[in-house]
Parts: sequence; structure tokens; C-alpha cells
Amino acid sequence: MEPRRILMLTKFKRPWNNGYFMARALEDMGYEVIRLDTPSQLVGLDAALARKPWLALATKADGMNVDMVTAIKQRGVPFVVWYPDPIPPEPHIVSIARHSDYFFIMAQGRIGEYRKQGVNNIAWLSQAVTPSFYENIILTPWDKAHYGSQVAFVGNLGTLPQYRPRRKMLGKVIQAGFQLKWWGRRPSRKIKDLPFLFSRVCRSYGGEFVKLDTFYKVARAAKIFLSLDSYPEVRLSMSVRIYTAICCGAFYMSRKVEGIEEVFEPGKEIEVFETYREMIDKIGYYLAHEEKRKAIAEAGRARVIAQHTYRHRFSEMFNILKEKGVLEDTDPGFSV
Repeated sequence: MEPRRILMLTKFKRPWNNGYFMARALEDMGYEVIRLDTPSQLVGLDAALARKPWLALATKADGMNVDMVTAIKQRGVPFVVWYPDPIPPEPHIVSIARHSDYFFIMAQGRIGEYRKQGVNNIAWLSQAVTPSFYENIILTPWDKAHYGSQVAFVGNLGTLPQYRPRRKMLGKVIQAGFQLKWWGRRPSRKIKDLPFLFSRVCRSYGGEFVKLDTFYKVARAAKIFLSLDSYPEVRLSMSVRIYTAICCGAFYMSRKVEGIEEVFEPGKEIEVFETYREMIDKIGYYLAHEEKRKAIAEAGRARVIAQHTYRHRFSEMFNILKEKGVLEDTDPGFSV
């Protein structure tokens, strides 16, 4: 029997984006994935549908419109969105979500906002990781020196307003005397960005945008992997970074996201803080207690492998879609 085909619509030209990891997980599960990079390859939608996919799955639905969603559904292919951002509902996404067979969102705390705008077929589905991307990566002595630090941060900073909390947090780390390296897009050299370019935070830049194997090396080599999710007040809105970093072996410390203790146990699998003072105190404590730090990192990784891979998430997704009548399970080889 031929494997079932799943049409994925996401930004495949960026191999660090979520869809890239989702596609690998589906292939690891035995599905055939038809990849369409959005929006550049949407002209190939008809040809992709001619291959009779079992399901069409989009992430941000870049470049798509309601007519495209309707065309997919008219061909008998269920259309589902797994939206990867915790931002407030945007009109385009709300419109796509209303016409989808089902809308999955990684931020549980936003569900009520979508329902108020007429999105009823909706469920929370947190993000995850595909461990097979990070097998057989070995850190050399150069890697340990280059990517290692007391505290690491991965993400964009720059001078945009949404990055201000990140810059402030990292400034506190430096002021406390800890060694910091941050990794992300190279800082802009525009005149308006000069104050940031000459800041101590900018000078702690590690020198590259890390992804895949280099992300693994940062997570593995740093003593503390520090994170700040965009909307910690939005219940269960953790970014994909938490699963990826922990899977790579990081000791993960983040600003407390509401409800995060339902996913990882603070103090045993991750560490969290609510104030800068608490953050600084905990960084100092765990740098001085290596065995506790390593034990938490190992326990966190074990939890991710056991419960938070994309294989787990897709099994949950397909079960929900079957319960809601979106999918019919007629494949005797299908298993969850």
C-alpha cells in the first residue's frame, strides 16, 4: 500500500522554520510529504492536489486566500492550519481559520479571542521538536570554546520595540557580571541603530545566526540557555525554542509563561523566573551547582523525548481530526 500523502504549505526555503521539522517528522512516521513553499510555489497547488493528498496542512498560510482554501476542500482534501505564532488574531488568519476544517494554535490563551471572531473549530496544540535532526552531532574543542558561555540567548534583538524586553533582560545579565553570548541576525548598521551597536549587549553578539547543528552546539555548550517568550502572560504560549533547546541538552531558564508548569516541572526539568532579581539569583545559583544544573537538563530532555516530539503532536492532531469527523481512518497501517 502506498503511503498517505500530506500536502504541507509553509516556508520551506527557510530550513529553520517549523514546517521543515514537521515534514521530517511526518516522513519519519511513514507519510509522503508534498512540499509547497509559501507563497512562492502556490502556482503549483493544482498539480499538488492532483496527487490526491489525504490532508492539506498550512502554518501561516502565507500568500493564501479563502478561494484557495475552498478549492482545496472542493477536491475532497481537508484543510487544516497549525498556526505557530502567539500574536493576537490578525484579520487574514482569522479569515483563513473560519474557512478551514480545523485550526490549531500554539497559544492556548488566544483561543477565546479567535472564538469571539467566529473560529469555532479550534484547539490548542503546542509545538514540538524532531529529534532526528540532532543525532550524531559532536562538539569539538573549538565548538565548545566558540559556542560556549555562562549564559546564552538565541533570538533577534535589534532596535525594534518588540525586542526591548529582551535587550533589557540581557543587559541585566551583563550588569550582574555574567558572561553572555547572544546569537541571531547580524545587527543593523544604520545610523538610527548606533546606540544599540555600541551597547554592551550588542558587543556580546556571538557572530552568527545559529540553526540546526549550530543551534545544537550553542544549546549544548552554554551552561544556561536563557529565553524570553513574546507573551508570557498568554497561557501556554511557549515558543518552539523550549522544546528544541531542551532536546539538544540545554539547561533551559525562561521568564515564566502562564501554565508552563503543566508542560515542564520548574526546578526539576526547567527553571523559570518572574523578576530580574530572581533571574540573576538563579543564574548565580546554578552556575555554582553544576550537578543540579546537569540533572535538570537531563530530566528535561527525557521529558521532551517521551512527550514532546512532533510524532506525539501529529498523533494528537490526527486523533482530534478523526473525533471531529474531519478525517476518516481507513488505512490499516495508521497508528498513533
